[in-house]
Amino acid sequence: MCGFVGIASSRREVDPELIKTMRDTLVHRGPDDAGLYIGEHAGLGFRRLSILDLAHGAQPMSDETETVWVVFNGEIYNYVELRRELEAQGCSFRTQSDTETIVQGYRVYGTDIFQKLNGMFAIAIWDRRQGRMILARDRSGEKPLHYCQHGDTLVFGSELKALLCHPEVTREIDWQAFNLYFKLGYVPAPRTIYRSIRKLMPGHYLVFERGTLTEQSYWMLDPSNRYKGDYKEAREECLSILDDAVRIRMRSDVPLGGFLSGGVDSSAVVSLMARSANRPVKTFTVTFGESEFNESSYARLVAERWQTEHTEVNLTPDHFLEHVEAVLKNFDEPFGDSSALATYLVSKITRQHVTVALSGDGADEIFGGYWNYASALKMAEKLRRFPALAQPFARLGAGVTNPRSKIGRWLRVLAMNEEDRYLRGVSLFNPQSKANRQELFSDEANASIQNEQQVSVRDQAMFRKFDEDPVKGLQYLDFMQYLPDDILAKVDRTSMLVSLEARAPFLDHRLVEFAFCRNKPGTGIKWDLPCLSATGSARVTWRNSMIVYFRLPWRDISISTRFIGT
Repeated sequence: MCGFVGIASSRREVDPELIKTMRDTLVHRGPDDAGLYIGEHAGLGFRRLSILDLAHGAQPMSDETETVWVVFNGEIYNYVELRRELEAQGCSFRTQSDTETIVQGYRVYGTDIFQKLNGMFAIAIWDRRQGRMILARDRSGEKPLHYCQHGDTLVFGSELKALLCHPEVTREIDWQAFNLYFKLGYVPAPRTIYRSIRKLMPGHYLVFERGTLTEQSYWMLDPSNRYKGDYKEAREECLSILDDAVRIRMRSDVPLGGFLSGGVDSSAVVSLMARSANRPVKTFTVTFGESEFNESSYARLVAERWQTEHTEVNLTPDHFLEHVEAVLKNFDEPFGDSSALATYLVSKITRQHVTVALSGDGADEIFGGYWNYASALKMAEKLRRFPALAQPFARLGAGVTNPRSKIGRWLRVLAMNEEDRYLRGVSLFNPQSKANRQELFSDEANASIQNEQQVSVRDQAMFRKFDEDPVKGLQYLDFMQYLPDDILAKVDRTSMLVSLEARAPFLDHRLVEFAFCRNKPGTGIKWDLPCLSATGSARVTWRNSMIVYFRLPWRDISISTRFIGT
């Protein structure tokens, strides 16, 4: 886990002092070491948080001919297996670091190496022989990567603040991004709050060569794939993948622990950590004074069951007031998720004990754990009773009825398309009422927004693709946009502010692809996997292990005790 910056130009030389200035804005991401490479028309700067091969894993790292140079932020979890594969093809290694697998992997596979990486990463590769700079980002968007092309120059880095050190990167506000922030509470990729800077999309890579920038996808989630097995096979395969995802994320040369909220997702991760570890797992929980939001009793049960070294930190309003300014500044652009403060504070306490922490992030998105998915299903069932021709008449009726009345609200929902219904559920403001947003904007902002082509949520084709499965559509959109641009951005910025590495086993791409598979026709299983579903109430009972029950519309299902079990 680290931070990096870089500049590439088709004509101009790179100023080493500028690279150093940009690099050292990221000292919180990498307090252990600093690295620098200056070549012909390219420069790379690096700040290191040492996790693997503490003595020899410094970056920028090159091959033995110094033709290929790499800086990278994150972890490659399958580097041991990938190293064996590369050695079988004649590659020799000088270190035990995961970084060198990227160096040697690029030499053998070129840009196809990204498909072979299981990890969270943002990568920059300078191919000196080809005069080519390549940037890549992991599939789920766990690690950030920002870039700006100015003429024949490419400027890039882990955080916005680093790019703003470059004199040719302008600070002009992107008012459409600002408008999107007021809809969503975050600025979705590829936009940033600055017109000149973009975020690289998850699962994509860029190639900058001879002043030309091209972007390409190396991984796309395809939820139309169907699972060929039955219920029992799906359960066993799910648990097997998750178990391996946790195991390879425990590879570390520094102390490691786990976030434990008391929910099913983090409890599952901690249980699998405990079964793989040769010493007690360190776990960390935040508590609140309000009993309505305090789940520490469940976390305590998990900690007792697995005999973890458990630490609880009680958050008070004073904690939030003390740190709110520093936390929000570190996002470098507007960010409206208030849980960032709690994530920062638990990261701060965790960092006093370990350098790496595993979390349950991503489980809700891939297994349908948000309760609004159940609401979406109910809404879809109601809307199916109306013919398609009803929508224009509903639109007319919505314009003349009281918007606060029950019939008025229903007509407005019926008149919306799928995208508007989604925005209605997630927006900070009612997306159908622009006035309350526009009152907050300056005349300049309102004029700029009105003069530009209106944009909204990403991948609108998804709504059409999943007309028959609205819950799967919402999961897909949340995974592609809400997860990387809100949840993972929050975790990255707050954990790295205290130099803590956070790893998410549920975002192993093997598990993501498996969880999004649709059911084989005729199996009688309505949901893709028998866990973390959102189709009803759930209760938890404790014996020697935890058993989770979901009351589905047609029957009760007991989740396998192996999920937390003995």
